Amino acid sequence: MDKDAKRFRVLLAEDDPVSRAFLAEAIQACGADTKECADGETALALARSQAWDLLIFDHHLPGRNGNAVLAALRADEGAASHATPAIATSAARDAEMTSLLQAAFAEVLSKPMPIETLRAALRRHGCPAAESSLDDEDALRACGSAAAVARLRRLFAEQELPTVQDELDSVGNEPGLLRPTLHRLQASCGFCGARTLALATAALQRALSDDNNGDQVQVALRDFRNALASTRAILRTTLEEPAT
Repeated sequence: MDKDAKRFRVLLAEDDPVSRAFLAEAIQACGADTKECADGETALALARSQAWDLLIFDHHLPGRNGNAVLAALRADEGAASHATPAIATSAARDAEMTSLLQAAFAEVLSKPMPIETLRAALRRHGCPAAESSLDDEDALRACGSAAAVARLRRLFAEQELPTVQDELDSVGNEPGLLRPTLHRLQASCGFCGARTLALATAALQRALSDDNNGDQVQVALRDFRNALASTRAILRTTLEEPAT
């Protein structure tokens, strides 16, 4: 059976390109497929014409906001995704959150959000959890042989990641100092199949490129710290396993 035939499908509508890229990558890292759009009219057209497993709409979409898109979709019984569960995202608080829930969104996620918050929401709506923060197939494609993967992962675990941890611990209140570290780390993650750390690295790079978004930087920095710790832990376990 085609393993992709049952992949979880998410329609993501988000007008901010940085947020859209972050959300799309996090969704894909969970093993789901995603279709992205940047305005309410396109979101409504895609939801009417195609069946999705989950809809994620930013509240403040141009053209039609998230409330209006969902209302039009629920009123159209012939729409392919007429009854599909929908999540709203919003940077607002309190009153707007309440209004979104009253508009029949299943839940509201506050932006900026940690990666794990989004993953947990996806799982609640039926998306399978990613099996591991390490992708052996990606690493094998990059390195060419299992022996090469094992050698590089050992170097990654014993030399590069401890250095990254030291650099992370030393930046204090100046996370921008991590830019060279993050640039170097992206390539290493690819060779070692460290997909969770690669995602967190890319998210932090994007957040640091937006100097006016301090909240996003702090969320991305926390995600990066957690991804680094979990990757180091799973590498230790993997490298300690006896060869079979």
